[in-house]
Amino acid sequence: MKSRVTRILSVGIALVAAAAVQAQNKTVTAKVPFSFYMGRSAMPQGAYKVDELSHGAIVCMRSTDAANAVTANEIVGKKQIEPARLVFHRYGESYFLAEIWTGDTSIGRALAPSPREKELAQNGAAPTLAVIRLALHQ
Repeated sequence: MKSRVTRILSVGIALVAAAAVQAQNKTVTAKVPFSFYMGRSAMPQGAYKVDELSHGAIVCMRSTDAANAVTANEIVGKKQIEPARLVFHRYGESYFLAEIWTGDTSIGRALAPSPREKELAQNGAAPTLAVIRLALHQ
């Protein structure tokens, strides 16, 4: 029950933040050819708009079939301007969104591992990386 309330509150906060900082968001688009997890939520394959809100503290992914918002931490890349991309951790046939790079700075966003991803890692599974290039959307 607590996790459901927490999820509802998180999505509500993300929607309020989206309205409050509409002028400050960054949007990129991606075609993800596989289903994946974003936090605890399963997301279907398809075309997504990826928005960074509140200076990147909240990341929202939207498609015609799904939407989810999660908090994200700032990470620093190795290059002055990192290419726009989504980075997934893959365990067998399960993909977990791990990083989002919008392609305009050396700053990216890292998502915390979900309980399912942590469980797979603790069982000794080593992730492989899957990277999807993003298109900037103005």
